[in-house]
Amino acid sequence: MEQEQIKALLDRFFRGETSEEEEAQLREHLSDPALSNLFQTEKDYLSVNASTVPEPSDDFFKNLVAVTRTEKKIYRFGPALRYGISVAAVAALLIGSYLIFDNMRPRDWADTYDDPELAMAEVRSILTMVSGNMKAGTEPLGSMRSLSIAPSAMKDLGRLNDAVGNNLGRLRYLNNLENTPKTTGNENK
Repeated sequence: MEQEQIKALLDRFFRGETSEEEEAQLREHLSDPALSNLFQTEKDYLSVNASTVPEPSDDFFKNLVAVTRTEKKIYRFGPALRYGISVAAVAALLIGSYLIFDNMRPRDWADTYDDPELAMAEVRSILTMVSGNMKAGTEPLGSMRSLSIAPSAMKDLGRLNDAVGNNLGRLRYLNNLENTPKTTGNENK
C-alpha cells in the first residue's frame, strides 16, 4: 500500500470513519518495517489501542445498583422533640418569673410636688419662658416679609421679556438677506 493511501486511511481512522477490517489492514501495514520510521507515532498509538474492551459481566448492573443506591434512614423525632419542648418550657418559665418579679418590685420614682398649686405655678412659669423665647425667635423674620414683593416684580419682568421677544421676532427677516460684499475702496482704480 502506498504512503498516500496509508495517510488517507489514518485520517479516516482519526475521524472515526473506519471499519474494523480497515483498522486491521492499517495495523498490518504499519507493522511493515519499511514504514516504521515514517509512521512511528501512529504505529505506537494503534498498538496501544489494539486491545479489545471486555464486555461487562452479568452481575455488573446489579453491583452498580448496589453501590450507587443508598437506603434512606428514618429518624425518630421523639427524643429530639421532647428535648426541644423541655428547653422551650424552661425558657417560658424564666421569662414569666422575671416579668412577675419585675412587676411586683416597688418603683423608685415618685411625684416631685406635693402641693398642686405649687406645681401649677411652676408650669405657668415654664410656659411663659417658652412663649418669650418664641417671640424673640420670630423678630428676625421681618425681613422675610419683603420677599412677598418679589413675585409681583417678576410678573412685570416676564411681560417685559415677552415684549422684547416679540419685537426681535419681527426683525428676524434680516437674517435671510444676502450679505453684500465688503468693498475696500480700491476697486475703481
